[in-house]
Amino acid sequence: MDNNVNTIWKILDKISPKEISFIKESDPWRFLVTVMLSASTTDKQAVKAASALFSSFPEAKDVASADVGEIEALIRPAGLSRTKAPRIKEVSRYIAEHGLPETQEELEALPGIGEKTASCYLDHVLSLPAVIADTHFVRVSSRLGFTDTTDRNKAAKEIRERFPSSLWSRMSMVLNLHGRTTCKAKPLCDKCPVNKLCPFLASGNE
Repeated sequence: MDNNVNTIWKILDKISPKEISFIKESDPWRFLVTVMLSASTTDKQAVKAASALFSSFPEAKDVASADVGEIEALIRPAGLSRTKAPRIKEVSRYIAEHGLPETQEELEALPGIGEKTASCYLDHVLSLPAVIADTHFVRVSSRLGFTDTTDRNKAAKEIRERFPSSLWSRMSMVLNLHGRTTCKAKPLCDKCPVNKLCPFLASGNE
């Protein structure tokens, strides 16, 4: 970690809440489904769709045996329901029959679960170090010099290579939060606590 990035990280880490969570769900299966629903939409819409789904089908085995059309209707607020419904049904069937996944490889072998969703599960459910490279994280990490790319998979790889695993999960949440509150697509640079250190701003962007 170069000195500028190290300073930026220490500032953001210090001012951020000790506990950061965007999807407050303690049940592993429900958490996984909610993260799947959050693809290409907001967490708010994903939680709304998940609540409707779990009200009608409270357990994995219930979703596994449900008609895919019923699932699709319930999760419509999250968008892409025709794509998400069969995937959620299949993942629920797998969990109902085989139990909860325990590795990234097992997770990513399931339909609709990529690296980002798997990383969320590893961090939240299994308490394992994980880089959660969503849109906010990738935008902030590239702007602040933590990574050299805006490609999601490459950004996650660079973070894993450049920083100790003890920082991965915390860094994911802190940079994500900064992207939601300040370093948005149209950044609020005048309100940013690290604007004097920011490579993105120094290069003439804002």
